[in-house]
Amino acid sequence: MKENFRIKQFIVLGAFFLALGLMGYIFPRQDFFSNLTAFGFAFCAYLLLIQSAQRGDFSLKKGIVVGIVVRVLLLFAIPALSDDFYRFFFDGHLVLEGYNPYKLLPKDWILIHGNEEIPFLKRLEEGMNSPAYYSVYPPLHQLFFGIAALSGQSLFWNIFVLRLILIGFEGLNFYLLYRLVKQWNLDEYKVLLYALNPLVIIELAGNLHFEGMVLTGMLATLFLLEKGKSKFALASWAAAVGIKLSPLMFGFLLLRKFQQLKELKIFFIWGAFFLFLVFGVLLLDDSYLNFWKSFRLYQSRFEFNASLYYLIRWVSGFFMDYNPIVYVGPFLNALAFLLIFGLSLFHRLKSGKDLVNAMVWVYLIYLLMQTVVHPWYIIPAFGLSVLTGNRVFLVWTGLVFLSYGAYQGGEVEEKWYSLIIQYAFVFLTIVLDWKKCVYRNSAFKTFEP
Repeated sequence: MKENFRIKQFIVLGAFFLALGLMGYIFPRQDFFSNLTAFGFAFCAYLLLIQSAQRGDFSLKKGIVVGIVVRVLLLFAIPALSDDFYRFFFDGHLVLEGYNPYKLLPKDWILIHGNEEIPFLKRLEEGMNSPAYYSVYPPLHQLFFGIAALSGQSLFWNIFVLRLILIGFEGLNFYLLYRLVKQWNLDEYKVLLYALNPLVIIELAGNLHFEGMVLTGMLATLFLLEKGKSKFALASWAAAVGIKLSPLMFGFLLLRKFQQLKELKIFFIWGAFFLFLVFGVLLLDDSYLNFWKSFRLYQSRFEFNASLYYLIRWVSGFFMDYNPIVYVGPFLNALAFLLIFGLSLFHRLKSGKDLVNAMVWVYLIYLLMQTVVHPWYIIPAFGLSVLTGNRVFLVWTGLVFLSYGAYQGGEVEEKWYSLIIQYAFVFLTIVLDWKKCVYRNSAFKTFEP
């Protein structure tokens, strides 16, 4: 009997590694059905491994080893599902050459320096999806681009170095999740919910996205707050903001954690200091203007895999003959701000568990109001949610891959049926989780004074 169980577990692990390996090395982004099939096999294997871990048949140590090995398996792959890395390395090499990546558009930089020997940068500019936009990546993000660029004008080695860095931060995420799980007396298998998730593996280790670093900053913030190290917690939060601006939305929640006058001084003085360290370089000249211009353009022009925005756009189509994104995008952002402020003001915050639960719901509000929701955007929220009873982001990690169906043809064309399937299950899970939270009095007690 035990031998049969080991054989089954070996088959499950084999399918898990094979599926993710095929996605990393073999299937191009345009081959959506092959990628979707492989992702489906990987996710089913993932769920079986989590079930084994819940029963005690698959240890935490073994799961962590599998999580590390499968990431290392992708170490030599060229990202297949995203071309963002071209911009990463273009900015990184500009930084090494002493140029400000916020001052010139990539296409203009290439034109100005066209007589120089820059075949590598020209190749990067041709591969990127944003040569006509100023860099939208914050300064701390640029630091890691520059570190990867130190490996020379070689796309392979730039990818290799950056992937090593990202895998290293994944190791920190495993450690911080484990410490918080122990601190809060949660089941150890929750660490594996993150460590073995196929979307997390393929988007971070595979496609070189930085959302894992954002999660590291937020987990460190939670851990340091639990240890009473407020200044270091604020530094971790500022670092997360320095990678991606979205963790700024947790400012209201953190402010409520610093209730006494002395603590408020720490929050405002040290919080402002660390944020200045992260963003101060933008104030040295007019770089912040170009950075802000690209950020606002992103918020008011681009759309992908949205939920409420697409619903509003569809309804508005009965009354107007143009795309209302320039108005709807800012409106949804303002609505998200108000909802997040209200939740932050009234949510119970008696413990670290309450804080992380609030963060998950804040992330959910934020993502549902966005005009662009790429698959990797949900990873920090998912990483936080494994510490709670919230199942929305676990379900979403299994469904958001459907959005890659938009890349089947030569141009991006989203499939309405994929959007309906994805968000129908997401909203159903939201309703079920909300009922559980409100009526069963779980860690989230809505509007409790």
